[in-house]
Amino acid sequence: MMHTQAHFLLRKQYLQLQTSNLKGVEAKPVSHSLLEWEAKVDGLKDTLWEGAVLLLTLNFTEAYNSVPPTVEFNAIPFHPNVDKDTGSPCIPCLDSEWNPSISISSILLSIQTMLSNPVLEGAVNPEAADMLWSNPSTYQRVVLDCVRASQELDRNRKAVQSDSQNRLVRRIPFEDYLKTWTKMATTKAGSWMRKESLEDLIKCPETFAMYYGSPGKESPMGTQCETFRAIMYGTVHQPKKTEPVSEWRQARMDQMRKIYLLYRAPDMLTPQVNVQRDSMATRGLCRAHDRQQQDLWENEVDKLVAWTHSLSFEELEEE
Repeated sequence: MMHTQAHFLLRKQYLQLQTSNLKGVEAKPVSHSLLEWEAKVDGLKDTLWEGAVLLLTLNFTEAYNSVPPTVEFNAIPFHPNVDKDTGSPCIPCLDSEWNPSISISSILLSIQTMLSNPVLEGAVNPEAADMLWSNPSTYQRVVLDCVRASQELDRNRKAVQSDSQNRLVRRIPFEDYLKTWTKMATTKAGSWMRKESLEDLIKCPETFAMYYGSPGKESPMGTQCETFRAIMYGTVHQPKKTEPVSEWRQARMDQMRKIYLLYRAPDMLTPQVNVQRDSMATRGLCRAHDRQQQDLWENEVDKLVAWTHSLSFEELEEE
């Protein structure tokens, strides 16, 4: 980032504020460019504004310190020299009497003095000026209300800052979360949701199934899940479950298998090979299988021929 002249001047002002140790006045930048600051001004002791804690914002430009900063109260106090619409304090050092030698600490000290020493001539808040002139007691009560309000705002601001610094993120069990949720929920829960324990909650079959991600098809949740899966992934055909076969039925099946294999045609005994014989190894295996089958049939034929030769023609003719 390029450091301009305004950046160097504001950095110098910040170092001076840290070492000056001014009482009742604080200021620090809140942006990396140092062009935006936040400040705090306490009311002077033994004045109407004693105890007040007033926060302000200071916005500078790249033309600083040729031009003054823009100063505004965060919570606008009721004061003749504070604009009730913008919250800008009306002091000479920010307007007609501005010069480059005026420091940030001088601006804040001037605002602190202005609170307890209002100027009625040319007041930017005529209502406060008229009240101070015509009814000082009422003006005093209004100022005291402003002081109490500023103290309350300061306490809240410190509490938020302390809570953000000390807040720790920790994991909690689901059962603790459920108990907290049931106490905080604004929606009227059903009878099954009034359980304060996870063990009691999952006793309900539907809730138990939903908790473990397995709702039944008969439940509305299960139907919705089935519809969603069908839309997203299509219909999935589940394989049919095979029923267990009894021992008697299995024995009958084995017996029929033996009879069928024993008496079926010879061509059915030969396995049908539908694989393309693209390799030498496959063709060799097929030839070996064919030779083996041929040898078996040749042996069978030889036995039949030998059996017929052993028959007696005379006995056949007599019969």
